Amino acid sequence: MNKANKSIGWAGYTWNPIKGLCPVGCWYCYARKIYKRFKMNPEVRFEFFKSLENKPKIPEGSKIFICSTIELFHPQVKKEWRDKIFETIELNPQHTFQILTKMPENIDRPMPENAWLGVTVTGDCSDLDFHIANYFGWCGRKAKVQCISYEPILGRGANIGSPNIDWYIVGRLTGYGKKHDPMKWWIKRIVENAKKRNIPIFMKGNLKEIWGGKLIQEFPEE
Repeated sequence: MNKANKSIGWAGYTWNPIKGLCPVGCWYCYARKIYKRFKMNPEVRFEFFKSLENKPKIPEGSKIFICSTIELFHPQVKKEWRDKIFETIELNPQHTFQILTKMPENIDRPMPENAWLGVTVTGDCSDLDFHIANYFGWCGRKAKVQCISYEPILGRGANIGSPNIDWYIVGRLTGYGKKHDPMKWWIKRIVENAKKRNIPIFMKGNLKEIWGGKLIQEFPEE
């Protein structure tokens, strides 16, 4: 497992046992840019044991972001790969494993007690954010902690709230200059919604210049 990039903030480590070019194909995906730039092997494949080689001793109680470069619930990701990943999660109850997905309709199991589950939205209504985010409202509780990740914020989007949402993560798009920066009032709208619903919110460090004041960096109570 690798230490997470400091800009993530809400996770201490990342673990990527599935390699390859993410088949979702989001135009802003940083991982796809890296794969293309360095001509890395684009084949979607499972490198479970290789991903664990030379892993550092991880302090008990760490937060580990799983599959930060690929969609875990994409049809090209085989069920037996997920089985092995979730088996590992259950065998390590001393840690918290964090999962983000854009395909919640493909979730094929309840989450282990030590797994947090998030749905990623961008606020751009063209990518059906409202449909995706309200998955938690329709399907109830799949995990002990469930979150909406507004990253990158590309529009004002839907004001999402549900009894089944426990946390918001908010961040801007990086690597494309400032032309896709969110309006401050978009962020403020999310913050106000969080406060109204008593939902903790974590604002990533890349929002500091836009937000202006002290960033809110809260975590959910388990």
